[in-house]
Amino acid sequence: MKLSYFCIALLFTIAPYFIGCGTGSYKIEDSEKQDTTKFQQTGAKLKNAYKIQTPPRFTLQVSGGLNLGMAELSSNFNTVFDSAQFSEGLNFGVKNGYGAMIIGKIPLHKEGNVRLNLSANFNRFTSSFLSSSSKFGDVSYNVFAFGVGIENSFNPTFRLKPYIAGEMQANIISGKASITSPTTGQIRNITIKNSFRIGYVIYTGFEYMFNNQVGGNFGIKLTNSNQILKSTKTSDNPDEVPLRDKKDDTGEIEFGGFKNFIFTTFYVGFNVYFGVNDIIYKFKK
Repeated sequence: MKLSYFCIALLFTIAPYFIGCGTGSYKIEDSEKQDTTKFQQTGAKLKNAYKIQTPPRFTLQVSGGLNLGMAELSSNFNTVFDSAQFSEGLNFGVKNGYGAMIIGKIPLHKEGNVRLNLSANFNRFTSSFLSSSSKFGDVSYNVFAFGVGIENSFNPTFRLKPYIAGEMQANIISGKASITSPTTGQIRNITIKNSFRIGYVIYTGFEYMFNNQVGGNFGIKLTNSNQILKSTKTSDNPDEVPLRDKKDDTGEIEFGGFKNFIFTTFYVGFNVYFGVNDIIYKFKK
């Protein structure tokens, strides 16, 4: 995925920060101006009562999305599965996938802007690389992740809630590969055993409350699942190996090579809100 595409997508995602989002204050002089909260109009020209929502005491966000691999997680040379590249550790052999995440958001103060986020994530990548007439193999990976981080919600009392967040994640990465020899047709099955890595995720998007209980969300996130604890270890069984993502100085360990398991996700989902109350402000004439 080209960096320019990522930047364009990011620009469209953060656009709600700059449009349609106020500071949370109200001017009674703007009697006919609609805002993002419910209101009750009781006068011909001036509203003498406003109804707003309190920040959620807890938000449960459930989302699913499409993953686009970057760097060494962006396929092989051209679109042909090259077993030599895979064996030499030049890349992971896949580029696209899908995923799901559940995030619990807990406000850390009364205003509700700063939230503690706790997340559980699952991502799967699979690719079948083809030439004009032959299939050379399949590769797949499963990534289970648990994260903790901080989020800033820009308008916690409004229906439209842009946010930006970052997390540290603990990841379990495993996979399988099936390589077909182009000369003999022999199939070799490889298992990538569960491997622990520490990574990070940065994401941004917005929530929109349909009512005080339910809302929707949309956003984009950047994930690097193996930033820390990269390793390339030998194995007694050449067809059952751990994840090998660290540079192999000897050049003799199969699948060994520096690789980042980094990808972009475009996600959409729903939110469930807890503890949202209505506050009515009345003004005397």
